[in-house]
Amino acid sequence: MTAVRARSLVAQVHEEMRSRLATREFPAGAPVNIADIAKRFGISPTPVREAFARLAAEGQLLFVENIGYSVPALPAAQDYVDWAIARVIVEPNALLHILGPLDTRVLDEAEAINERIGAAQFGTVPAGIRQFSELNWAFHARLIALARNPLLAELHARLYAAPQFSRIFLGRGIPNQVQVAAEHAKVLRHLRRGDHTAAANALRHHIVDSLERDARLADVSLSLKRIVREQTAATVKTKSPRRPQ
Repeated sequence: MTAVRARSLVAQVHEEMRSRLATREFPAGAPVNIADIAKRFGISPTPVREAFARLAAEGQLLFVENIGYSVPALPAAQDYVDWAIARVIVEPNALLHILGPLDTRVLDEAEAINERIGAAQFGTVPAGIRQFSELNWAFHARLIALARNPLLAELHARLYAAPQFSRIFLGRGIPNQVQVAAEHAKVLRHLRRGDHTAAANALRHHIVDSLERDARLADVSLSLKRIVREQTAATVKTKSPRRPQ
């Protein structure tokens, strides 16, 4: 392989490894050694180490102390459940806590992103799949931004596992692209009307429905609707005040 050039080595290694991981050049569970990759790219280990740290933060590599880096397994049923519940807790509730007037500029940005999601030809190769994942997450990040809460934004950013989950689209494309854009548009319509509760409900349904569709695509059988409903009911029950005896 041609050695990675000196310009922005960390960024180049990060991008190259993202592409190789997306195309499954490294099988799930396989160790990925910093020294081996540095030798293959013809560079020192330092930029590789920094790039690996970024990939681990994105969920594209798994790091274990005293063992090193490896390729995470493809998402299992419990991974979808955990991700769905975390997102359902954070994203719709953020819309219920928008303080002050709605920032229409942020809504306009979200709408522009969603138009790109609905119209773009993403194809089936890693670059297109990655573009969809990044646009989709950018849309959701704009919704979080409406709450004007840096801590919520930071928490939401930590949930960015889209590159890991989007591997299921490789070679298949985005089969529900139009539906995703339509569900996004419904959330925006409710927000523009000032109905934050309806927007939160629409967003909750979208997150659960889209992850159920993705799970089926990955041949994972689960009912996120039921699980999220049970989790919500358990939370309400826990918070309900006890009646006096």
